[in-house]
Amino acid sequence: MKVSRCRYREVLGYVILALLMVAISGPPACAQEANESRQLERVEVLPPERRPAPAPARRAGRAAESDQISRSDFPEPRYDEVPSSPETTLSPSTRDLVEAKSGISIGAEALPAQVQIITPEDIQQLNIRGADMSDLFRRIAAVKPVNFGQGQLSTAIMMRGFRSSGQVGLFVDGVPQNFPAWNNGFEISWLAPEVIERIEIIKGPFSALYGDFAMAGVINITTKKSDPSPSVRSFGGSFGAFRAFGMLSDETWVPTPLLAYEYYRTDGYRENSQLRQWSPFNKVSIPLYGGVLSLRYNYFDSVYGAPGYLPIDWVKSGQMDRLRAINPSDGGDRQRFELVMNYAPACGERGLYGTLYTGDSHHIRYATFLPVTSSQFARQEDRKFWGGRLYYNMVFRDIASLTVGGETRYDNGEVQQYSTVLRQRTTTRYDYEFSQTNCAIFLQAQIKPVEQVKIVGGVRWDFFTQDISNLVLPEYSGKGFPYIRSPKIGFVFTPTKNFNIFGNIGCGFRSPNVTELSPYRTSGTPDFSLDPAMVQTYDIGCNASLFGNLYLAADYYHTNMMREIRIINLHPQIVGDTVREGYELEAKYFPSENINFFASYGWVDTSVTDPTTPGQNLVVEISEHSIKGGVTMQKDFGPYGKVLADLYYEYFSGGPYYPSSGTAEQLATPIYGPDFDAYNFKLNYSGRGWSAFVSGRCVPREYSSDYTWVSDNFLAFDPKPKWDVMSGLTYTFW
Repeated sequence: MKVSRCRYREVLGYVILALLMVAISGPPACAQEANESRQLERVEVLPPERRPAPAPARRAGRAAESDQISRSDFPEPRYDEVPSSPETTLSPSTRDLVEAKSGISIGAEALPAQVQIITPEDIQQLNIRGADMSDLFRRIAAVKPVNFGQGQLSTAIMMRGFRSSGQVGLFVDGVPQNFPAWNNGFEISWLAPEVIERIEIIKGPFSALYGDFAMAGVINITTKKSDPSPSVRSFGGSFGAFRAFGMLSDETWVPTPLLAYEYYRTDGYRENSQLRQWSPFNKVSIPLYGGVLSLRYNYFDSVYGAPGYLPIDWVKSGQMDRLRAINPSDGGDRQRFELVMNYAPACGERGLYGTLYTGDSHHIRYATFLPVTSSQFARQEDRKFWGGRLYYNMVFRDIASLTVGGETRYDNGEVQQYSTVLRQRTTTRYDYEFSQTNCAIFLQAQIKPVEQVKIVGGVRWDFFTQDISNLVLPEYSGKGFPYIRSPKIGFVFTPTKNFNIFGNIGCGFRSPNVTELSPYRTSGTPDFSLDPAMVQTYDIGCNASLFGNLYLAADYYHTNMMREIRIINLHPQIVGDTVREGYELEAKYFPSENINFFASYGWVDTSVTDPTTPGQNLVVEISEHSIKGGVTMQKDFGPYGKVLADLYYEYFSGGPYYPSSGTAEQLATPIYGPDFDAYNFKLNYSGRGWSAFVSGRCVPREYSSDYTWVSDNFLAFDPKPKWDVMSGLTYTFW
């Protein structure tokens, strides 16, 4: 189905036209006069281990970290100047989710959509276990982070009834991290948590600034430009885990460096689950022409073993030990580098934003799947990529804004799969050489016709050129030129202070990959006219801050997806058009500055409207229910230091799966995976430059895992340890 058939195109066109006319006819207030622009209020997040010291002199203004703007980078009133309750105990980031929703801004919080934010303070409280970056998202409402347990396979984030592979877009400093033309997923283990300034989780395809893979939503990560002072830290934990990390930075230096180096190793819970990785992250920022220019180079290298997935019934019956590895030679290695340049205004939103990047990625994985233990194969991907983005944001006082820009990305590489014995190549299953170019232009506009109402409209035009050489089946080689237009429109209604009602309608998409365009089996048919897979979705929701200490949010969504493709028993298959609808509820309570509670519930229903296999009416792998909750407490003992304790819980119901063979009745009968839950805790003491922590994770269900799947009609899982404990030290130099 082509996007030109989107039933909202006429409405969107009228809205955009109206916004442009209002913007053009507005008063000549585009110039950023000193008396119209408030000074940027720098947001300081001080690590608890930092010694008490006089605050260093501040540099004037602070630029957005990348061309993906963070709300904390906007000029806005100090909270003690805002006419809000002086006794409020909500955290600044939580208050901003409500207060920024009705404002004119290109920040994530201002979108008419459900948005959640992770700050450095939040990261400091989390129980992050070494290289498992999915731990960053374990407190986020209705988001299911997944650790595949197979080394550096990928980072999986599921939300709104979608998997992360090609259905959630992830960006770091404006650089798209998904791997187009292949598995479309992303891997961010190269990014140390200590260098992250901010993570924005945008539910739904509701910002025109994001294109390919922004279907279920967007995860936008912004890295720091500086830390207050240099620091070193390390920890040790269960199963031989060890991590060493050092950072050299000082916010008063110009140019401002952020040089971070990480080494991590673990022997793992199961046989052949060892992992070794190291990652230097080097970034320098300098003021330039009223803005800030940041240059970043990072490298990542990892080697890992992979224990494989075990049939749950075999483990329960004692037929196979839960610690056993299927094949001791399974595993792989991953290397990548990126060179990135960002430019953004030093203060405020108005102005020019730019990003340029280039990189190189290599990954090879050896895997064996039961019940045939001699079935080892290798998947190898090598690619080079480069791209850039340039856009200008026009702000018309506090009544309208217009963002106009364009971007491009080019990928070139080779992907192949071949049978192996003890990592020695035997026969080739498929081998593709590919190149893909994505060029796009986008518009996003906002207007407040009255104080209580804001309208947001946007549209993208994305053009692709895909050139595929099928080296195994040369007759299946060819070129494709997909094109898609993805409009979005929404509103925010603020009937009273600190209460917002919002709604949105939007289209999202992902580009086809090589195996969809050019099958690797002769039973398939090449189709280079294939359009991008597309979703049409709408939301209605609200959020509010009450009594100065309570945050509430609710959201309902309905999503239609055309021509969904899922991996079933290792092969991509078109399962048909699908529908997802659900709702999310979230609450945060701050009875005092030293204690806060959070809780959330998510429900999603999925269905296949015209299944390729009769009776298979559910979207596989998707948990229907999710529950999260926790409490954070801290106590300041003055000169004796500070203690912080954090405890949180997560639960996901088991997702459905279908067998790949059997009678018609068996094929139509879903197999449900086990429910999964886990408890996380962390206790941190800090004072006089030193800090120490102890943390742990408990998975109480013996035959459960956050990721399960069906392999040759067996429900398989990666067994988790019941307890995983760590402790560590940090020293900050000044």
